[in-house]
Parts: sequence; structure tokens; C-alpha cells
Amino acid sequence: MDVEFEDLTYRIEQKSLYRKCPAKTILKSVSGRFRAGELSAILGPSGAGKSSLLNVISGYVSNEGIEGKLKVNGQSRDEKLFRKMSCYIMQEDLLQPLLTLQEVMLFAAELKLPSDTPKKDKLKLIHEIQSMLGLSECRHTRTESLSGGQKKRLSIAVELINNPPVLFLDEPTSGLDNVSTTSCLKLLRNLAHQGRTIVCTIHQPSATLFSFFDNVYVLAVGQCIYQGATEQLVPFLSSVGLKCPTHYNPADYVIELTEDEENIAILSSATNNGKHTRFKSITQVPGTDQISNGNIPTRNLDMEVMSHNLVLSYMGRKGEGKGCVNMSVSCWYQFLTLYQRMTLQLLRNKIGLKIQFYHHLMCGLAVGIVFMGKSNDGTQFFNHMKFCMGVILFHTYTQCMVQVLLFPTEVKLLKKEYFNQWYGLRPYFLALQLSKAPFLIFFSLIFLVLVYFMSGLPVEWERFTLFCTVGILVCFTAEGMGLFIGSIFI
Repeated sequence: MDVEFEDLTYRIEQKSLYRKCPAKTILKSVSGRFRAGELSAILGPSGAGKSSLLNVISGYVSNEGIEGKLKVNGQSRDEKLFRKMSCYIMQEDLLQPLLTLQEVMLFAAELKLPSDTPKKDKLKLIHEIQSMLGLSECRHTRTESLSGGQKKRLSIAVELINNPPVLFLDEPTSGLDNVSTTSCLKLLRNLAHQGRTIVCTIHQPSATLFSFFDNVYVLAVGQCIYQGATEQLVPFLSSVGLKCPTHYNPADYVIELTEDEENIAILSSATNNGKHTRFKSITQVPGTDQISNGNIPTRNLDMEVMSHNLVLSYMGRKGEGKGCVNMSVSCWYQFLTLYQRMTLQLLRNKIGLKIQFYHHLMCGLAVGIVFMGKSNDGTQFFNHMKFCMGVILFHTYTQCMVQVLLFPTEVKLLKKEYFNQWYGLRPYFLALQLSKAPFLIFFSLIFLVLVYFMSGLPVEWERFTLFCTVGILVCFTAEGMGLFIGSIFI
């Protein structure tokens, strides 16, 4: 599936409280095409617009400030359908740290594959992907204990479950050592040579790593200065009088050329800002290599992508595209799966559970000692008021601050999975609240029971029930307030 763009311009508004600022142009009427069956790199110096271009063509940013045409196989693309047929893998490996590799992939399969798919078929697919990516030996290891290279391969593995024909990756080699980087790029090349369109940004690769890419798209100050096969880059530079020195890394050399505005103008003019390309013709799907630590040829696995005609038929459909690559499941099934995943993570967070238990226990004892036997004395009105305010403030501060600190990190994972069409927002937030509810109620009751009886309140079932109910409702309200405040800092 070829991803194309013509005269693409991207501007962002610069906000200021004191004066109106002009919009900043990130991409300046660039054109290009990333072809199926090839691994393509977006290369350029810092601030060239690499990530912006990737975000725009993947649909990760809103359409505000975007001008130009986005196409698939020469046709205008439907954004909703395109999102179901593609995936975006971020630079940061966002995974559930307390789940094992096998559990992460199984939950992903439950969310991404039709709910009527037999469990044994899902497990078979998971094992095939693990074998293909060299993850079989660590399938029972928690993700927090995986190496950087294994985390990156796992991030790719969970998106391969529904077999999307288009993959976008932002700096996939960032933070990896040479061995892991080489393994990652070999894997991506093998996946691309199966017929997928894989596009990734990369910053100054070595000559060896640069050779893994079939095509390269070079940006400088928002303009395209080269698009075509990697082996054609040096001849292209020579044709415009910019000869690359012998035994010099072409990737380093082309980035060094961008330091001179005159060179940028020459190269941008020669490529017509991306409209002139130097692609090599595709006569057959290239062969595949062995993954360095997997030793299993990817071509031998049943991981073929959709045919050209089938892609066109999907892109021409209207509606929700139920038959598209990313098969949806019911909201109820999404909720059950997410609830199970979140509950499992909470139960395994033993340190967090212990901290909450002792926090509520010690605070309950402290408040109970301060108001020991004073809450049943009708002459102590101000003590009653201070007692009630203290209980409310404790619950409000505790539950609110926990969400303020934790929710921004949770949202990063939510944004990635929601954008890649794993689930909807309603089942996610419903599962989030209900999975935390039993723990919230249990810890709140520890505090409420202690302060109620230590303060000397009447031992009456109705009053005790009302006291605990109000306290728990305050907890839920404070938790919602914390989610709201935490979302501001995202």
C-alpha cells in the first residue's frame, strides 16, 4: 500500500499571552511517496521536520494547519479507514511493566482480534510472532525486566497482531546499543519485504545501518532535498556538484550539507521539493535475512499482508469499515478485557498496595488520637467541625494527588493504544474506575472505621453507614478531580 502526499504544508500556531504571534511553518509544500514492500527512512538534522512529517502522514496530529493532499495508492484516503489499516509505534516503549510479555500480547490479541476468534488461534498467532521476532525465550518475563531491544520488538509485536499493511515508527533505534539497533532494523526490513509499507524517522545512522533502508527521504528546514533509493543518494549528490568523499558515510555527509542554506536551495530545486524521485524499480519482493537472535526466516510464517486490490476496495468503502484490517470487538468485550488487565496490574503492584494500606492505617490512628472521645460531646461544636473537615480533607488530598501524579503517565499509553484503534474511550474509563473501586473502598474503610470509633461517635449502624458512605463518595469525587487536574499536565 503506497502512502503518498503532494504539496504538503504544516503550520502550528505560536501562542502567547501578550501578543499575537504568526504561525510557524514546519513543512513547506513537500511531496513524496513511501512504497509497499520497502523500508523507508525519514532523515534530517534536528528541527528539520522529521517527526512532524511522520505525524502528519500517519494522522497522529489533527488536520488543523495542514494543507495538501494525502493519498493511498493514488487515491484520496479516508482517514478513519486509514487509521484502521496502519499503526504508529512511538519512540518511547509504552508497556504495562507488571505484565509478562505473553500477557501483554494476549491482552492485545483480545482487544485487536474479533471476539469470536478461538483462543487457541490467538495463542498460535502470538507464538508465531514471538518466534519471528525472537521473543520466545522471554515470553514469561515481566516487561519491566526486558532489555531495550526486547521492549522495542515487543512494541512492534503487539501491533503486528492484526497485521496492518502500514507501520510508522518514530526513532525506533533511539536508546538502543549497536547490536539491538542492527537487530531492530533487520527485523523492520524483513517485515517490509513481506509487502508492508514501513516508514520510520532516524537521526544520523551509521553507514552500515543506513544500508538497511531501501529508500530515504531527506528533510532540511521543512524542505525535501532528496527522495529515492539509498544507493542512489551519492550519485544524486555528484550530479549536482556535491561529491561525497570516498569512504565517507553518505548519511553524515548529506546532513552536513544542510548547514549551508545554498546547498539546501540547490538540492531542493533538484528534487522539486520531493516531486522528482530516484526510486529503483521493483521487479520482485526482495529476500529476507535472518534475525540476529531469532534465526527464523520471516518469509516462512503466515504473515502476509493484504493484496493491492483488496486495499483499494477498503479505501473505497464508506461507513465504519467493519471488515477492515483492525477488526473491532464490542464495547462490552473491550471493557471486560481492560478490566481484567487493569485489575491484574493493581494486584501485582504490591509495593503500592502496602504503601496505601499503611498510609490509611497511620493517618486513621493519628486523626483518631487527636479527636479521641471528643466527637460525641454536644458542647464541642468546633471540634466536631474540625473533625469533619479533617476527614474530608484527608480523603480529598490523598485520592486527588494520587491521580494527579499517576494519570499523566497512564494517558501516554492510552493515547498510543487509542490512536492505534485498540479500544474506545468509554470502555477504557469505565474499566479504569471500576478496577480501582474495590481498592479505594477497602482503604477508605480502614481510615473511616478507625476515626469513627476512636473519636467516640455513637455506635449506631445507621450513623456509621452514613458516615462511611459519605466518606467513600468524597473519595470518588476527589479521584475524578484528580483525573481532571492530571489531564491538564499532559
